[in-house]
Amino acid sequence: MPNLGFDIGGTNLRVLRLNDDGSSSALQQQQHPNEPEAIISIVVKLARTLIQETTESITTIGVGCAGHVLPTGVIKSSPNLPNFIDFPLKQILEEEIQTQVLVENDANCSAWAEYQIGAGVGIENLLVISFGTGIGAGLILGGSIFRGSYGLAGEVGHMTLEENGRPCPCGNYGCWEQYSSGAELSNLISRDETHAVPYENTLTEFSEKVAVGFRNLSHVLDPEMIIVTGGITSIGDPLLNAIQQAYHKRVGHRDNGKLTQIRLGMFGNEAGALGAALMASAQERINRDL
Repeated sequence: MPNLGFDIGGTNLRVLRLNDDGSSSALQQQQHPNEPEAIISIVVKLARTLIQETTESITTIGVGCAGHVLPTGVIKSSPNLPNFIDFPLKQILEEEIQTQVLVENDANCSAWAEYQIGAGVGIENLLVISFGTGIGAGLILGGSIFRGSYGLAGEVGHMTLEENGRPCPCGNYGCWEQYSSGAELSNLISRDETHAVPYENTLTEFSEKVAVGFRNLSHVLDPEMIIVTGGITSIGDPLLNAIQQAYHKRVGHRDNGKLTQIRLGMFGNEAGALGAALMASAQERINRDL
């Protein structure tokens, strides 16, 4: 049966339909006003429309959402969705749509898509870093999503890059995502275009900050591969080359040139919604086997 996958980020909401044959519908994307009621309204409207347009029944919907997602489908908190506090997203959507809903962290969804059918197939220890309004990571360790003791693993955007640096919506200062998110890259491009700075220089500056975070994560987790996903992947090889060069420039005691690989994800902005749909499909198979 087909499944729907939603991705609720800090700025945009995305959805697609995953079909039985592995194909997917075109990704639909729109900005949201960052208010829970409005976000719910958009999700419900899109879900109902897609369900009506689909000839086969849709019994499970996957939703990836930025922030701390509890196993119950409650959004405990989300720095880039500040009004999602102890928010029962799963319960509300199931009541509105009358369909089973699976809720997962959006970065975990992106990681699952790349691990199952993307650039990370066959890689058992994999980091998928999503660059959007903020930075999140899905950690595939030993072939499974690693969520940590409290479901907070992967909040890598809130590693401290500069102790007394820029303020972050999470309440801390100098978080990595204040210097390396997709939003920050857009800011750098706008700034440098005004001053006629070469585009290559902008990518180099951005990639230096990205590489600091990647090296820190490599020392802790020793992944076989790091996959970059999110809207910034549309830049393609110029971005990938800049990140790889910055990452390998300072190897420390790790021979990074021979160890951790860095690749671009295959799905760009689709990764979160596609991963959510894949998780919904897996849950549906479990339900059928019960």
